[in-house]
Amino acid sequence: MWHSYRTGTLLLGALSLLAQASGAQVPAGRRELVGFVKDPRGTPVEGAIVEIPGTGTRTSETGLFRLFTREIDTVTLAIRRPGFSPIEALISANGRQWDTVMVEMEQVVTTLPSARVTEERVLRTGLKGFYERKEQAVSGIFVAREEIVARNTLTLSDVLQARRGVALVPIGGSNIKKGVRFATYQGTRGRNCVPDMWVDGQLAKGMEIDDLPANTVEGLELYDTFATVPMQFSHQGGSIPCGTIVVWTRPPDTRKP
Repeated sequence: MWHSYRTGTLLLGALSLLAQASGAQVPAGRRELVGFVKDPRGTPVEGAIVEIPGTGTRTSETGLFRLFTREIDTVTLAIRRPGFSPIEALISANGRQWDTVMVEMEQVVTTLPSARVTEERVLRTGLKGFYERKEQAVSGIFVAREEIVARNTLTLSDVLQARRGVALVPIGGSNIKKGVRFATYQGTRGRNCVPDMWVDGQLAKGMEIDDLPANTVEGLELYDTFATVPMQFSHQGGSIPCGTIVVWTRPPDTRKP
């Protein structure tokens, strides 16, 4: 039997027969929460961040996620993926077990300021600049697609492990999602000061690096001081940023499995 309702863009269903979909052993004193995330066309959504208080995971290529909760009967489930409306819903157990959760994420369209050029042309021009700065050994940390692929991960922060001057901190109470902080920052806003983040030439306020799955990214630029930031990524606010991160996503025609 289906039990479904809507919360914003959420379509949440529960099907008891699928509750043990993973077939793996459940740790003692825990409950398994399994679900699938898809878009309105029924296509699995890979790399979505799925969180409950205290833990989180990412969806697989089939849209599957698997979490373990305490012996509780209600829990808040939060799901995020760039390009889709975020979802947050309170779900309830059925007979001291979690039913399998079926989630439909609604895609959103982000309108960029008019520049009389196509999005793809803007992206390719930006990538050209990225590789030029990398070849010119401009002061900063540069991570190209080849290094991301070699790490074999969907989490961008994994690519930055052990990078000099880069500190990775948990975000939102999750051990999965991390944010970048620059160890060299000495300002008055403290060590947890969030750097500016630019995505394809646009300032992305409030975004952390793990909000973007690694398989969608072509290159990263990290600048720990204001003096090293290229002019086009200069901060426009009233205070100097505590570091700058520039992300270039992959052109649409290269995003193949």
